[in-house]
Amino acid sequence: MTKIKSEDRLLESVIAGAQRVINGKDELNKINVFPVADGDTGSNLASLMQTIVDNLSNNKYSTNLLLDEVASAALIGARGNSGIIFAQYLNAVSDYYGVYETNLEILVVAFNKAVRNAYDSLIEPKEGTILSVMRRWADVLLITFKESSSFENALLEAKAEAWKALKETQFQMSILKKNKLVDSGAKGFYYFVSGFTDAYCGESLGGQQEEIIPNKKEEDKTFIKEHFISEAPKNRYCSEFIIKESQKQENDLKELLRKWGDSLVIAGNKKQLKIHIHTNHPESILALLENWGTIIYQKVDDMQLQYEISQNRKSSIAIVTDSVADLSADFILENQIFVLPLNISVGEQNFLDKLTINPQIFEEKYNKNLKMTTSQPSIQSVDSLFSFLEGKYDHIIVISVSSQLSGTYQLIKQRIREKKVTENQVHLIDSKLNSVAQGLLVKQAVKIISEEKPIEAILNEIENIIDRVFIYVAVADLSPMINSGRIPKFLGEVAQKISMHPIISLDKRGNGKLIGGSFSQARSMDKILKKIVLLSKKGQIEELALTHVLSKEAALKLNEIIKEKTTKNSEILDSSAAIGISAGLGSLAVAGLLKEVQ
Repeated sequence: MTKIKSEDRLLESVIAGAQRVINGKDELNKINVFPVADGDTGSNLASLMQTIVDNLSNNKYSTNLLLDEVASAALIGARGNSGIIFAQYLNAVSDYYGVYETNLEILVVAFNKAVRNAYDSLIEPKEGTILSVMRRWADVLLITFKESSSFENALLEAKAEAWKALKETQFQMSILKKNKLVDSGAKGFYYFVSGFTDAYCGESLGGQQEEIIPNKKEEDKTFIKEHFISEAPKNRYCSEFIIKESQKQENDLKELLRKWGDSLVIAGNKKQLKIHIHTNHPESILALLENWGTIIYQKVDDMQLQYEISQNRKSSIAIVTDSVADLSADFILENQIFVLPLNISVGEQNFLDKLTINPQIFEEKYNKNLKMTTSQPSIQSVDSLFSFLEGKYDHIIVISVSSQLSGTYQLIKQRIREKKVTENQVHLIDSKLNSVAQGLLVKQAVKIISEEKPIEAILNEIENIIDRVFIYVAVADLSPMINSGRIPKFLGEVAQKISMHPIISLDKRGNGKLIGGSFSQARSMDKILKKIVLLSKKGQIEELALTHVLSKEAALKLNEIIKEKTTKNSEILDSSAAIGISAGLGSLAVAGLLKEVQ
């Protein structure tokens, strides 16, 4: 049996293969049309490979440990269809290798046997995808190794055959044939095995990517719009979850989840499973999964938004905000706004604000008196978004919740610095606002950008608008503000004893401030109404908006009164769970934009 000559050599080869995929990210994004033309396969595979690289140290690895490390990192970093399939393949390689005596022959056998697991991870595996190239590569690797007993020869033969299989994907699916493209995920797999092979066999690693006919390197950024023929996704959200120690078997999970969407892929092992599904209801998927195990990871991408951008990008300037900004889902999609979800912790379970937790789930959890907290978006979600936006926009304007109320602003600032994103491209603005007031600022930013002014003028106008936006909140229950520390415990308990209901606003720096109160929420709202009516009589109000925490009837009634007294019809929005946790059930808020003083 042939022993593995050097584990260091294997480690270097894995890293070289991963780096070649990372280098090819933009090209893979451009040719992504299956299963959805959302232009993110390159970003997804690059995320997978970057996680693997980041997880590997300079320590000495046995082959067994190296494969285990790669497999574990792959499950965490995997995104999208091709990423999950790739992760399942790498996990299966690790599992098969660990069962037998460790040598090169077993490694080759593991590479071959793991292909079946990759196919089994899908309900309806399709040829002409990553699977086809994976299968052909693994088959030739095994056959050649048995004939020659040379791992180097087997790698070189398998690489050449994978190249042929890749070119054939252009003719195996109608969508690829129409667009005269090879499959993006398949090409990503080819990049990995070619980089791995070149490193192991000592060939040049100049990072040069082989050209695949047809050659698209000369085409410009309008390529997707002009050449891709594809359909809009049937389901809006690409959703992924990792469930630890699942009480359900893989096949049982497939049957339970398949009715909730399409593109279902389940990968992993007995310890943990990663689930990928395209669905309109990610919150329902999480609600099911949390009954069957511990969910340790979740990611939800708006595929419909990605598709709209790939087909008809409305501006060369992207707007990014966070989920504290209350905006309608339709407005977000129509104006191609990117939203970073805050993390919501309820008891032992985490949620993504406005994605895997909705008002109904929030109310259910709230009424169970479970401990609820919020935290800024994850580092991975910020990095992944910037990775997706890179190369698609000339400028990115990020409008964050007030830096005085959340660590979101500081986190994004740190990630911009860490990733060495050019300051001339990404522009971070502290809104000094939250909730529906922050939403009004984002809406104004959309309007300003549509006027096609220079970026400096756009940024100045957005900054100037911040001082013209106000918000008044009438709290129904003081407990959340006391528990979150926004009101000192002693003062809060005194206010509760005398049934005091505060009115909260924001100061110029974006700190919460108490501006009044009453002995009932209704009286607090009366005081807020007087302020709104006074501003209206002076002709100062340009726009109003309302938000509520599970109090829609009260918000509708309030809107009717405001409309009667000011002739202004306000948009009514559900508050984010992040706001609900601090303001409490039944809270109502009115935000407004004052007219510019000439």
